[in-house]
Amino acid sequence: MKRIFKSLFRRGEANLIKILCLGVGMAIGMVMLAEVIFERSYDNFLPHPENTYQVGERFRYNDGEWDEFGQTPGAVAPGIKRYYPQVEAATRFTWVSEDMTFVTEQKEKLTGDVFLCDSSFFDVFPRKIIVGENPHEGLNRPNNVYISERLYKALGEQIMGKSVSWVLYPEVKGKIAGVFEDFPENTHLPQIDMAIAMPTIGQIMYDGSNNWLGNDRYRSYIRLKEGHRIEELKDVKQILLDKVPSDVLKDNPNLENLGLYFTPIMEIHTSSDYVRIINIVLFSFGLIMLAVTVLNYILLTISSMVNRAKTIATYRCYGAKSGNIYQMVLSESCLHCFIGLALAVLIIFSLQDFLQEQMGHSLSSLFPMTTILGGLGIVALIILICGLMPGYLYTRIPVTYAYRRYTESKRYWKLGLLFFQFMLTTFFISILTVIGLEYNTLTGYNPGFNYKNVFYANMWGVPGTERSRCVEELKRLPNVKYVSWGSQLPFDGCAGNNVYNPETGLEYMNIGDMYYVGPDYHKLFDIKIIDGKEFIPEWKDTTCAPIMVSRDFVEQMRTLAGWKGSAIGKSVFLTGHGNENPGVIQGVYENIRLGSQIAEEQDERATVMFYNAKPTNNLFIRLQEMGPEKIQEIQDVVTRTMPSQEVKVYSVGLEMDGMYTDILHVRNYVLFAGICILIIALIGLTAYIRDEVSRRRSEIAIRIIHGASVGKVQKIFLQDLLKIAIPATVIGALLAVKVSAMLLQLFAVKIELTWYLFGGCIMAVLFIVLALAALLILKAARMNPTENLRTE
Repeated sequence: MKRIFKSLFRRGEANLIKILCLGVGMAIGMVMLAEVIFERSYDNFLPHPENTYQVGERFRYNDGEWDEFGQTPGAVAPGIKRYYPQVEAATRFTWVSEDMTFVTEQKEKLTGDVFLCDSSFFDVFPRKIIVGENPHEGLNRPNNVYISERLYKALGEQIMGKSVSWVLYPEVKGKIAGVFEDFPENTHLPQIDMAIAMPTIGQIMYDGSNNWLGNDRYRSYIRLKEGHRIEELKDVKQILLDKVPSDVLKDNPNLENLGLYFTPIMEIHTSSDYVRIINIVLFSFGLIMLAVTVLNYILLTISSMVNRAKTIATYRCYGAKSGNIYQMVLSESCLHCFIGLALAVLIIFSLQDFLQEQMGHSLSSLFPMTTILGGLGIVALIILICGLMPGYLYTRIPVTYAYRRYTESKRYWKLGLLFFQFMLTTFFISILTVIGLEYNTLTGYNPGFNYKNVFYANMWGVPGTERSRCVEELKRLPNVKYVSWGSQLPFDGCAGNNVYNPETGLEYMNIGDMYYVGPDYHKLFDIKIIDGKEFIPEWKDTTCAPIMVSRDFVEQMRTLAGWKGSAIGKSVFLTGHGNENPGVIQGVYENIRLGSQIAEEQDERATVMFYNAKPTNNLFIRLQEMGPEKIQEIQDVVTRTMPSQEVKVYSVGLEMDGMYTDILHVRNYVLFAGICILIIALIGLTAYIRDEVSRRRSEIAIRIIHGASVGKVQKIFLQDLLKIAIPATVIGALLAVKVSAMLLQLFAVKIELTWYLFGGCIMAVLFIVLALAALLILKAARMNPTENLRTE
């Protein structure tokens, strides 16, 4: 062991470089593989995840294709448990608000994500109740609140039994009845900081917790008893029809177009095309990173054979057998790998903030004990590969080389290893280029409205008088071009309602209902009007509501309802707005696309807007000029004119770009890994060139003496290098084409994969490789030829 430690600093063996490359490679490779394991372990904290299912709705229009929606009305989950003995537990919960500010009796202010949960919530999603009463009783009484362990630590033990109120709902008082253990990070559930008892719902919003139809805002779950299968619930709708004492179910004309479906809870996260493909990419990249690291280690080890041949042969003269040589090389690789592993741990912890930002969760959740044990298994495999392959070559060194110079080059081994490194480097750089261009395309995509220089403020809970005063003062600012309002934020998913015929009850289609907008809304977002005109604030008809619809709305109604001519003046009935007051189309605007352009999240529905003369929940401001002082100016006005709530101003553009944060994180992953792979490949190339120059220095000297120029000497080496570099980079680019095509399936808006895109990546890699090789050869070719010949 003492000899092995001394060998760390032996000249000519590049041991420190090998350890550094091992550390960097293992750090990046392990993080990528651990991230895949983390993603695949979602919801494994449940006691019987294989028996737990999310309940969703199936629906169709005009006997068309079935669509699915992951929420249900409030009565569905408890109803299934009531009528199905196979169901062990069932629950439903619904969202109240994210980052909702609440106030304690001591006037402390904290924020948290708040949900309404029924008394069975912790039956399906068991968490330890750290302190407080049984949630079966506590969540069954109005105004009781259970808080997370995180909030409990922030508030202290004295909070138990005390009351809290919410800034948005100051009249609603909650009592802290218990504390639950925080949910793990690898769950599809939202972060739940506060669970309010479901009977409180009527004080906060419309109480649809016992609805069988409509108000489908509830996330519903069931867990089957052991030994039962979900197929036993296939006739759930018919059984509910037979048993539920409700005329609403039996008499609804659209009941044949409604149904339920069940999704295994372990598939909710992993069944997403985005998650599945990103996992494949990260898994592949992690393996590639480790493979490049191992290949580089072997390449550097083979390159040092010239220096170590005499030592190995001498050992064999003294009776060392092949097993002893293997043992020696394995011991060295074991030492190098464990030092590299220690370095990898240091790298991971030093990049902790960066990694947590990219992954969206903590390092502690990324490396549980099972993942750590798996990582140690990978390290053991790396030790074997790094020891056995060089060991095999070392055992082939003849004893006679103890007495003469070792000149065997193992050139084909080294060229083969370089081939794979160049191929994988080109692959990474090509993928990085594609992801970077796709990210720029998504963030620069025109969704049909202009959100640059637009800011918004959420006015939920702000009195109407304060809202109006804020609007008037903002309009007076010289840098404010337009001020308007709307119910819908452009980067959020749009709520849905159905277009129907009140006489027949026939439902034509589901549309994205943007609800209410204010005057100048279309001017503010630069939405093109193609027929009719914008909302008229002086609308006098009290029996009808003025609406504006998108081009798609009109075209689909021409097909489904037989509309003819212009849509202006036509009446439209929408669910959620009552039968008494139809909407009358005042204008038609060009199609807009709200939310994300990730394929499975894309919303291509037609949209509808209603007019509201009074400011709604979201205030929109378009500035003429941008700048920190300009933004602060509107924030000051908002703060001064709406003192009842802490209202912040945010950039719509930044929020729109934020929808693709995950893509940006993957790009950063690939960028970091690609840079490291390129550096490792160049280190391997440097070792190869130096080894070749050392082996052929007499040839170089003779060529220089006979009049060969430095350029001709470079050409000899570079031609050999190009024979492997060109096919390696081409193959790497072709592999990148396949992977890029798979990646781009995730997006509704995508770049074009052109030959010159990948050709440019090939040329970039070749240029870097040849430039470095030429510099190394130049140094050798300029040496005094007599110095090279003197050592022969």
